[in-house]
Amino acid sequence: MSEKGAIRSKKKWVWARDIILALVVFTAITVWTTRNMLDTDGSVQVAQANVVSLEGNVESLLSNTKPNLVYFFAPWCQICDLSIQNLNYLDHDKVNVVAIALDYQTREEVVDFVARNELDNPILLGTNELKQTFNVQGYPSYYLIDQEYTVIGKSFGYSTALGLKLRETFGFL
Repeated sequence: MSEKGAIRSKKKWVWARDIILALVVFTAITVWTTRNMLDTDGSVQVAQANVVSLEGNVESLLSNTKPNLVYFFAPWCQICDLSIQNLNYLDHDKVNVVAIALDYQTREEVVDFVARNELDNPILLGTNELKQTFNVQGYPSYYLIDQEYTVIGKSFGYSTALGLKLRETFGFL
């Protein structure tokens, strides 16, 4: 092997090592940040709940005709401000997307957040009971729930539009 070939081969191994290391670190962080969330092994079913919308209507939290992406946010959360618009890229024919406000002081605080972010998704006003039911300990928290109300996916923190689209396509969070 020539000297140039050896250098190229070494560079490829360095790149491969760095990519594998980055994936291991990312996976470890994901496992750590989601450790207290609901299990996604098919053993956890959530009860259908009625929640008040931002407009004051009582609405069902989950759909039984397609998977549900439930996004919990707080209007003061900077990461939520950066990521909630990414929900607009999901195909609403494939997944029911619901955003639930928690830890807000006033309804107006949520209205301002929604106006600032130009959201296409229904916004529901969550309660402390709902927060406890879903073990929400930080924002944003996401759950993917199937038509039988079984938790099949979870995530915590920022998700890109591409990341959400890939998760939608492959059916997990």
